[in-house]
Amino acid sequence: MLKERSDEAARDVIDLLGVDVDATQLNATAKIIEAAMIDAYRDSAKRCAHVARGVCEEDEDMAHKLAREIKRANTALIANLESLR
Repeated sequence: MLKERSDEAARDVIDLLGVDVDATQLNATAKIIEAAMIDAYRDSAKRCAHVARGVCEEDEDMAHKLAREIKRANTALIANLESLR
């Protein structure tokens, strides 16, 4: 799914610019977009974990459980996304 979205975004950007590119350039553009999407997801997941810790300060055990679950889900998702490359 990530590859399809990054490929589509690359085609949209290239169409918008009105330039002709070969398959190698299209693929490189898609990889740049894919990397940006992964980085944005990682940043978002870190912020969510930070917020979960802050919201659950009075219940430190719950905060740690939430942070561990978010980190576990994040690790699994990143592994799946990177395997699509």
